[in-house]
Amino acid sequence: MTEFRAVVVTEAASSVALATAARLARRGDLVLMGARRVDICERLATRLRASGAAAFAAHLDLADTSSIDRFVESARYLLGEVDVVVTGAGAADGSWVGAQHLAAQLVPPMIDAGHGDVILISPELFGPPPRGSRRELDTWMSALDAEFIGTGVRASLIRSAPGNSRAVPDDVGRLVAAMVDACGRMHLRHVEIVPPMAAPTLSRERDVR
Repeated sequence: MTEFRAVVVTEAASSVALATAARLARRGDLVLMGARRVDICERLATRLRASGAAAFAAHLDLADTSSIDRFVESARYLLGEVDVVVTGAGAADGSWVGAQHLAAQLVPPMIDAGHGDVILISPELFGPPPRGSRRELDTWMSALDAEFIGTGVRASLIRSAPGNSRAVPDDVGRLVAAMVDACGRMHLRHVEIVPPMAAPTLSRERDVR
């Protein structure tokens, strides 16, 4: 049986995050989307609520500490304690400190409860990544791994294969849902998205032979 979760999705106005939030809400999770362009998220949340899903939107600027604090208050009011955080880690626009400030408020209750997921989505899946963002994301992932040892909370990372940034947004949503569903069975810690390779075409000379 699927265990439904309270989920926060940040940088949620991007196509990848919107598709992820929609998939999780439609499967029954309680989802709060946070983004600077909250109007985009609210339109999706309205459609999802009309179909019976539980989805909300709130303003979140990872470069603004007061915005982060207000978002956390909204999350606790709308969701209660959060079970899952899905985030681009502020990597797309360099808001690393803000992303970690957000996590520092949402993760401790997960540790106290003995379960939870922090799922990092690599910045190249949102758009052109800033220089050094891949290395900084790996550093944060390693720090989360060390922090979560023995707590029941898991860190996971979704990224594209080196040299490739193509990904269908809903594919990322499927991966996030699989990571959340894997609780108690396995830990999908690091998943790289590799696009399908086109089948090689046979030359006319080979066809003749």
